[in-house]
Amino acid sequence: MADERFDLIFRGDIVLGQPLATVKERLQQLFKADANTIERLFTGRPVAVKRRLDRATAQKYQQVLQKAGALVELVPARPEGGDSSAPARPERPASSGLSLAPVGPLLKASERTRLAPVSVDISGLSLRPAQGPLLDATERTVDAATEVPVPTFELAAPGEDLLPEHERVELPLMAVEPDDWGLAEVGAELLRAEERAPAPAPVTAPEFDVAPVGSDMGELKRDRAPVAPDISGLRLEGEG
Repeated sequence: MADERFDLIFRGDIVLGQPLATVKERLQQLFKADANTIERLFTGRPVAVKRRLDRATAQKYQQVLQKAGALVELVPARPEGGDSSAPARPERPASSGLSLAPVGPLLKASERTRLAPVSVDISGLSLRPAQGPLLDATERTVDAATEVPVPTFELAAPGEDLLPEHERVELPLMAVEPDDWGLAEVGAELLRAEERAPAPAPVTAPEFDVAPVGSDMGELKRDRAPVAPDISGLRLEGEG
């Protein structure tokens, strides 16, 4: 229709990959508006930036805004004096090339690959009862039992010798001549004089005295003659 009119609706969507701050700056230059006015466009609510434009003009504005980074929708304008509550159907930008498919199969019937059905003979299949082993006795593998020799152990009675007579080893006796052994008297020296270690050398301790209470414990004072400076040239302030 030649008299068909459209509104440009902006919902805050921007072109993928464009920085939001850069898009806002471009919109400020494009609409010659301040930052607060542009911020009101990004509240998430639909805002009509242009109203009642013909299709060619509306598409021109749409392309300009898209180059600036803003995505707007072409919505057919309601007739003047018509029902303002009637919902309008937006038109998506033709240059975006993307749209959402309706709920359902994503491929058309002509695009789907038809697979030939496969006939499988299941006449020999059956379900086992939900109890007992799944394999028959003829299907099971029986492992031969391995004989393991287990020794028999017994507990010996308390106090009994754990080794039998034939397992004992006779140890040879050591030849020790204790003829010269004897016990020393109580308090006697166990070592002879030649067996004793030499006595340590005596340590001569220096003689120390205790200083009287209040004595000066510092370095010895050197006798020095007092210094008599020449103060004949010094005067106090205010003296004549």
